[in-house]
Amino acid sequence: MQTIDLNGVWQLTGQGKKALGPFEATVPGNIELELVKNNIVPDPYFGANEKFLRPYEFYDWTFTRDFDVPADFPAGADLVFDCIDTVAEVYLNGEKIAEPANGFIRHTFAVDDKIKRGQKNTVTVVVKSPILAAAKYELDHRDKTLWRNTEGLPLRKPIHEYGWDICPRCCLGGITRNVKLVERPENRMISCYFDVLRDTRPGWANILFTYNFATSLTEWDEFKMEIEMKCGDSVFKKTSNLYFTSGHIGFGISNPKLWWPLGYGEQNLYDATIRVYSGDQLLFEEKKRVGLRSMVFEYDEDPKNFVARFVVNGTPIMVKGSNWVPTDALHSLDYQREIPILELFTDLGCNMLRIWGGGTYCTQAFYDYCDEHGIMIWHDFMIACALAPQTEEFLARFATEVEWAVKELRQHPSLALWAGDNEVDAMCNWSNTNIKASSNRLTREVIPHILNRLDPNRPYQKSSPYYSPESEAKHLSWEATPEQHVWGPRDYFKSPFYADNNAVFISECGYHGANSVASMKKFLSADNVWPWKKKGDWYTVKNEEWLHHATLGYDYRIPLMFKQIREEFMLDPDNAEDFSLGSQIVQAEAKKFFVENVRIHKWKKAGILWWNVMDCWPQFSDAIVDYYFDKKLAYDYLKRSQKPVLGIIGEWRNWAHEVVITNDTLQEKDGRLTVTDADSGQVIMERDFHVAANANQGLGRFELPNSDQRLLIIRWETKDGIKGANHYITGRTPLDYKKYRDNWLPKIKALGN
Repeated sequence: MQTIDLNGVWQLTGQGKKALGPFEATVPGNIELELVKNNIVPDPYFGANEKFLRPYEFYDWTFTRDFDVPADFPAGADLVFDCIDTVAEVYLNGEKIAEPANGFIRHTFAVDDKIKRGQKNTVTVVVKSPILAAAKYELDHRDKTLWRNTEGLPLRKPIHEYGWDICPRCCLGGITRNVKLVERPENRMISCYFDVLRDTRPGWANILFTYNFATSLTEWDEFKMEIEMKCGDSVFKKTSNLYFTSGHIGFGISNPKLWWPLGYGEQNLYDATIRVYSGDQLLFEEKKRVGLRSMVFEYDEDPKNFVARFVVNGTPIMVKGSNWVPTDALHSLDYQREIPILELFTDLGCNMLRIWGGGTYCTQAFYDYCDEHGIMIWHDFMIACALAPQTEEFLARFATEVEWAVKELRQHPSLALWAGDNEVDAMCNWSNTNIKASSNRLTREVIPHILNRLDPNRPYQKSSPYYSPESEAKHLSWEATPEQHVWGPRDYFKSPFYADNNAVFISECGYHGANSVASMKKFLSADNVWPWKKKGDWYTVKNEEWLHHATLGYDYRIPLMFKQIREEFMLDPDNAEDFSLGSQIVQAEAKKFFVENVRIHKWKKAGILWWNVMDCWPQFSDAIVDYYFDKKLAYDYLKRSQKPVLGIIGEWRNWAHEVVITNDTLQEKDGRLTVTDADSGQVIMERDFHVAANANQGLGRFELPNSDQRLLIIRWETKDGIKGANHYITGRTPLDYKKYRDNWLPKIKALGN
């Protein structure tokens, strides 16, 4: 199939208060990057420079490129934009061919008779001001979002681009993904799907294959379809006679190689080839990769049977993972950052990630990686913290997007669950109005209708967290839902809010940790790295650069980090180095506790997706790896806490601590566990264990006064050779900061991974 790559150098001009350009621009690219490159604005990721982008939000931007088309280019031709952000006009050789208005989806425009074969062609894209484009819509009384994001309500554009607590305001957009001219064959597959049905189990897989194809034939007696699937020594072949260009074929595969999440088995993927014949003539062939697995999300908010857990191939899965936020605030940079960030998830032992609804859909390489590495995906549709318009026109635009996303992604076995949005049901409670979550037509009508048509066997959660009509009727609090976002006061991380919450599945839970001083110096000017506040004679002005990287508008998070250090160590850092290290210690201990508090209560709790692995720009945040890929202390703490076999010490209760060995594998484990005082070498406990597959075993309790502050080291070794180590700190806070820094921290780091 012939393809002409249209990435590379384009010409860019800006039309606004004054004309800008023309200058060379790179596609894929963001307008912000071109403004920096041409010295029109300073780097928005440094200092308080983000504010200098504001005047250019009211500009229109024109991208232009000339390209040659061979004389023999086929008659069917599509101009394909993987992403235009967002409202635009597209011209080919001076003729307007489209007005795309969705920054999430691929746009494909048929240009069969509009391209000049054997000649030079010109493509032009005018990207409209996202502010002026949004101003053309009238918002209703019901429509509501966060304070900086109102412009995002009527547009289908990543909402984080208007500014968020984890993102800067960088909303100019651009042509942010690949562009190409591609041949559209006369005989081709339009869509097909290997739907693995829910009763898939070891020994058998049921599959329903649906297809829609196009052909240049105008009459036929019958077609023939061959389906061939291979995965190692597992081979399946089936030939069927077809009498129409659309239909379905059901079949079963005996003793299939199943796809499993990380830690529970192999990530087997079948290479599937579909060939369609008319008589003996091969019309075309299509290739897919198919993972055979069943996926169920058991959910029950009845207090007597509080359940929220994933079951794969009939096996309950203890979920350990994190939230996926935008890869970069400027999405043309996604290509170079996605895989390195995913490799962090794999290294951490994450078997699930949650694509947060304030971001965007990812590239196909992202989903392929998750398939290959056993990372299940909880996938929000792209709405976050917004009571979006409910007009027929908006519903229709949203439906087009949902249909595209479902068809694009449904074949991936890693895709575990569709969620309607992020926190919109909860927002109905925050808004102090009579708006009911159940009145949201996007998640109660549009999405379910499309999933029923296109992907009916995959779990769907209407919102995250979800408020049922029963919860609404009883005016129940957030604690009525088994799946929760556990944020709350962000006080001491072992407070009752965190230690005793009733969530079965925690899909968000975070804790701030400062960047290293070396990283801070990369995004803060030298005289603004420290102090975090500047004192005048009679007033205090907070550090503006810290405010921008908090992110702007969420300045309470700056003193919050200091309060958390004070709570843990009774320390008020007077230098950047102690602030950075103290904050990172608190974050590391907090996130370790969040994960272990879930695992020690298996199956009363069934998973946690903590917030989050990676920053999308330089900032003070909950991430454990900053924008520059500098790992905070929490990275290694979490990597140890997410090992499949883990020794855990529980919280002090009734004068003692419980010790548990947890096993998140499908093999029983025998071994020996020892708890030792790191300073004295005293053996506190030593036990043999036999823990069943996918289960916990309590190993008994040991007594210590709750005033006794000790670093305990837990070590274990199984008879099949698995060795592991963990740590636990006993006693009430405050801890001795210098003792932790100089004595305990080196011993914790020496545990390795």
